[in-house]
Amino acid sequence: MKKFISLALVSALSATSLAALASCKKADVTLRVASWAEYIDEGEGDNKSMIENFEKWYEEQTGKSIKVEYIELDDNETMYNKITLGETYDLLCPSEYMIMKLQSEDKLEKYPESFFDTSVETNYYAKNVSPFIKSTFEKGKMKDGVSKWSEYAAGYMWGTTGFVVNPEYAEEAKSWNVVKNHGKKATAKNNVRDSYFMGLGMYYENNADKTKTLAEMMNDTSVNTMNAVKELLKAVKTGGVRFETDDAKEAIIAGEYDVSYQWSGDAVYIMDEAEENEIYYDYVIPEFSSNLWFDGWVLMKGAQTDAATMFVNFISKSENAVKNCDYIGYTPCVAGEAMLEYIADKYAPAENAADEDKAAYDLTYFFSDSASSDEKYVITADKEQLHRQLFAQFPDASTKERLVVMEYFEKEVNDRANSMWNDISGESAK
Repeated sequence: MKKFISLALVSALSATSLAALASCKKADVTLRVASWAEYIDEGEGDNKSMIENFEKWYEEQTGKSIKVEYIELDDNETMYNKITLGETYDLLCPSEYMIMKLQSEDKLEKYPESFFDTSVETNYYAKNVSPFIKSTFEKGKMKDGVSKWSEYAAGYMWGTTGFVVNPEYAEEAKSWNVVKNHGKKATAKNNVRDSYFMGLGMYYENNADKTKTLAEMMNDTSVNTMNAVKELLKAVKTGGVRFETDDAKEAIIAGEYDVSYQWSGDAVYIMDEAEENEIYYDYVIPEFSSNLWFDGWVLMKGAQTDAATMFVNFISKSENAVKNCDYIGYTPCVAGEAMLEYIADKYAPAENAADEDKAAYDLTYFFSDSASSDEKYVITADKEQLHRQLFAQFPDASTKERLVVMEYFEKEVNDRANSMWNDISGESAK
């Protein structure tokens, strides 16, 4: 009996040791991914994280083990500074303007042609990317005027900027100047790019230039225009508007503000949380224009392309895009059947809703290349959602026509913009 126990103990210890050795065994591939905190499904309970699921899927596909080092960074500028100081990554997830900046400095690799081959079963990005996003990336040009965004970036999340407003002021919020009119009951963004874009909206809404396209007006960084915007933003600041990034969220959720300039994903979060307090907000995009932003996966120079593109493809499975969407509240660049089902279910009217409380919402532009297909993608939604979370996550087709991507500032412009912002920041709210 003693002998049996000893042998059992030895076996148990051996098994434990082997397990420990296995867990410490160096992976065949280490993939360094830099992105933002809480920007990918981290799993909960028995549900594994997106990273863990990818590592398992990668080994099933290749027969090799992989370890993903997911590095969380605070913002685009931190990412850029890390790279400038010599940090290297395989995959980054910067915003549109930083993608343009990194490409202009020859810090990125193009995606291989094989990545876009839809005949390959596991090329989920090429198969599932929204036609709207695909078209936007195909039309978008890097600073060299030749390279396309689509050559260097695979879309991850996208959205708009707009106003989270007390429904009483929803009509007023169709104007950029609503933020100026509400003083201490309003918030704006505490960074130069978002606030400058807001200021351009305020300026050109009243001084539209018919010789310029909307994109040209909303990317105007000329000295005269920047000076005019500076005065508008100074007036906003001295009028008592709170300039913030994340620190006012709880106050907005509690109903302390009537107007708040927000990114669409944060708008969804605020509206969701405010409902718990029985406070209901609308999301309004100004009629003149607004910002179309996106974050995309890019390959750094020297990246492990095979592993990096497999990561992008894995999270671009429609069902995985749904998980990420549900976890972070932002809108994926991926469409697909699972995404459509998720939206239709999430924003469906109550079972006993009257007909007048229901509304058809056409998402064809996002799910189908309407130029080559007669198939329509229309969901039945709670009517209130046409100006609330559904609209924030997926603006309607007419709204997308007035969305503009803000390009990055080159050095001379960036210096002027920062000087302008320092002057504004120095203005004390009265």
